[in-house]
Amino acid sequence: MSDQWDLTSPEERHLAAGEYVLGVLNSDQKARFEALLAVSHDVRNDVDDWREHLQLFNERLDPKTPPKEIWQRITHATGTRTTPWWQRLGAWQAMAASFGLIAVALGLLWQQAELTSPPEGEAVFVVQDESRTPGWIISATQGGELIVQAIQPTQVGNEQTGELWLIADGTPISLGLLPEQGSRRLQPSAELRAQLFNADLAVSVEPQGGAPEGQPTGPIIDHGRLTPVAGSTIIF
Repeated sequence: MSDQWDLTSPEERHLAAGEYVLGVLNSDQKARFEALLAVSHDVRNDVDDWREHLQLFNERLDPKTPPKEIWQRITHATGTRTTPWWQRLGAWQAMAASFGLIAVALGLLWQQAELTSPPEGEAVFVVQDESRTPGWIISATQGGELIVQAIQPTQVGNEQTGELWLIADGTPISLGLLPEQGSRRLQPSAELRAQLFNADLAVSVEPQGGAPEGQPTGPIIDHGRLTPVAGSTIIF
């Protein structure tokens, strides 16, 4: 993959769904993907397809008992002296086939792209059109940097762009232009960062290059607020 998932690409969305099903995403990747999963029927289908596909591998793998040396190394690493719970319950033995499944599936994924880590996000705003099609995912870091990922900006035509606004005391202030595809980082001023997590946000359709007078001129695609992801340390 590139530095950012290009979720406008069906291939990369499908690849991201595979990584999600395998459980190899870190917490930030998972939060970002689940924000899209919650609003996209296509992504839910991708997840279902991967689960069905990987289950076929699982059914073809015979359970394997790890060698005795593995238990000894785990015992040494954990400092366990009595019979450990994983040996009593046979949990690790039962998981052996799953490890094989993950290895096979990861091999398939890595043949297509390299796993990468997107920027850390503490909060997310999914911009949707009237039909609930996700146009962009906007992630905010704890420091107030915004990472915008284009998904399917259906309401932005040729010679147009989406523009993100922060509504401060009823006055819209531009936070920057949104990408047509791929991703983009936005760097609000320190004053705007201080308001970011408690302010209303809106996205409008503007001429290429942005609103000419510094105020929204086109229709509003969506409005809302940043929503904290699981484990966020930000107080909203």
